[in-house]
Amino acid sequence: MNPEDSDNSKNSVWSEKELELVSHVEIFQNKPTILKNVEQRLIILQKELEKEITNISSKLPDEIDLIKNQIARGENHNGFPFLSLDYPQNFSKTEMFTMRTLFWWGHYLGFSLILKGRFFSTYVERLIENCQSEPLKNIYVSITPNPWEWEITDENFLLVSRLKNEDLQKKVYCLNYLKFIRVFPIKNQNFKNLNWSKEGVQFWSDLLPLLI
Repeated sequence: MNPEDSDNSKNSVWSEKELELVSHVEIFQNKPTILKNVEQRLIILQKELEKEITNISSKLPDEIDLIKNQIARGENHNGFPFLSLDYPQNFSKTEMFTMRTLFWWGHYLGFSLILKGRFFSTYVERLIENCQSEPLKNIYVSITPNPWEWEITDENFLLVSRLKNEDLQKKVYCLNYLKFIRVFPIKNQNFKNLNWSKEGVQFWSDLLPLLI
């Protein structure tokens, strides 16, 4: 028996769909340009956020870094590439205050704010007071123990407006952190003309009543 025949017999037959996908090269040819475009948008967003946040910096926790900003790039978050911007940011063992903007290939552009630490109870109280307010109507809050989960599912997130339910309030309080996110799905017909900087600044402004 030919060794090559033996090797082939161990492999499944190529499906038409697999062959079609393997033959496509366009996505890989254009991927660097697309990601560069995303990076430039994040750079512009950071500068706009800096102008907005500097004006109220004295009202924010002292540990927040308003100078450092970080754009991270990865190839495999649940199988898909991503770019993220952390600004403003503060990470420590006990404290967390960061706005993370995430472009997740095939999914969405998301603006998130993650809070943890000594002001946690105050943030929760303000959240419950404002959960029915108009600016928060399309913002989700995390209900999973892992603050680094980004899949928008009923198991991971719920709309802030649902926190009128006291049982859900207790569930969020027990997490010991708060994570808010507003997403703009890539498949949405308006995504093409989305102004990333405007929406990012708006997200920050909409959550400001919870922070100061």
